Amino acid sequence: MENTSPEQQAQPETRIKIDANVLTYSEVLVFTTFYNAYKIQNNAFTSSAQILSQVLFEASEKPIYMTGTSTYSGYLIAAFENGKVAKINFSSYETETKRKKLNSVYNNESKLVFIEHIIDDIDLVALSSINKVVLFNTSQINPVGSRTTKGFHVVKAKDGSSVLKVKKLEQVKFADPEYYRKGLNTVGYYLKPGDEF
Repeated sequence: MENTSPEQQAQPETRIKIDANVLTYSEVLVFTTFYNAYKIQNNAFTSSAQILSQVLFEASEKPIYMTGTSTYSGYLIAAFENGKVAKINFSSYETETKRKKLNSVYNNESKLVFIEHIIDDIDLVALSSINKVVLFNTSQINPVGSRTTKGFHVVKAKDGSSVLKVKKLEQVKFADPEYYRKGLNTVGYYLKPGDEF
């Protein structure tokens, strides 16, 4: 496998994804383009900007996702361009000491296209570069303790295709969502006319 630098693997979008309840957690985690996570104790912060101001990022490092926890329950879902999806026990990010920085917090072999901390399993929808769609539930993926797991193949590549986007089911407009539910490691179905991803 060809080694790529964090800069080469950096996210295409620079907007940071922020959990709606991030200010309510006792500990906040900021995931970055360099596969790091910065842990910040919530000292009655009133904005996400205040939290980010506490992080000493490396040169060219960008935050991509901010979430938080009080119990380290649930899972981190990470979906990659190569069609694999990882379901990582969130307890893997818990440390006995108050470490401020964790390294290698998600796999670096394929570009990250989706990241989210979930408590309960959810339906996700993947769109490939050949306009095929796969609907799946995160309960179909076995959780693991390794933060750098490659994940499980959810979208099968065809003719060099890759995954462009992954969204939660409620973020798309499908007339018949179940049409796209086909199991794991599948090429999927073409996006129907009228359906919006």
